[in-house]
Amino acid sequence: MSQTTSPSAAEQLSDRLEAGTERLIRETADGEPSDSLSATAAELWDVVEEVDDLLETIDLENLPDVVELSALPDLLELDGLSDAIREKDPDQVLDLSTIRRAVNLHELWNTVDLVDFQTELRQLKAELEDVVGPDALESSGDSEAAADVRSFVDEIKPDAADAAIQQKAKKAAKTARNGVIEGHSKFETLYESKQRGSGYAGRKPVSNNPTAVSSVPYGPLPAGISTRVSTVPGNVRGAKVNALPRIYGRRWKTARRPR
Repeated sequence: MSQTTSPSAAEQLSDRLEAGTERLIRETADGEPSDSLSATAAELWDVVEEVDDLLETIDLENLPDVVELSALPDLLELDGLSDAIREKDPDQVLDLSTIRRAVNLHELWNTVDLVDFQTELRQLKAELEDVVGPDALESSGDSEAAADVRSFVDEIKPDAADAAIQQKAKKAAKTARNGVIEGHSKFETLYESKQRGSGYAGRKPVSNNPTAVSSVPYGPLPAGISTRVSTVPGNVRGAKVNALPRIYGRRWKTARRPR
């Protein structure tokens, strides 16, 4: 692997952020805040806020499911760890050419809000450029690991675009779905408020007349087993993101509960 010790883009960015932070601390210790100090503090605060906004587009609770743990050992060459640390060259310990096997794309698309993530990433980049300058984000160095990551990103871009479209469609469907659930809930409440008197158990009359009993169905939700069990697949074959949970029969009651 490459023996280069050229600083990577991440190292250059880290160095500039560190320098900006040190300057902020030094100017604070020197005395009264200056206009330059206030501007630097504001820029760093904007970066922190954008990082927070970016993280909000990721379901951190489910993020571990994105990583295929069994594939991680193939990404490391531990025999070169000591040399990598001594020469500050991550290429001697990282082999990201097989990174595709370590990422579960289906879980990734379900964990990251791709549309919002792209928007927040652009805003974060703009804020970082205010602090470290635009050239710091352009440099990619000649790291093999970085090249492997860029190759992986280019490879999955078409899938990511499809997943983003499906996510947008799912959001629209969820909005409509919530309206239907709310309407169903109001109907059920209205129905229950109009139930008959003591001679009825719900809509079922208390009677020895079999005709009267059989002709009046139970309340707004059917009681048959077919309304509680479905053989319809939970997901759409070939879809990049999981479908919304299907609602049928008595699932209307659980569907409107906060999740």
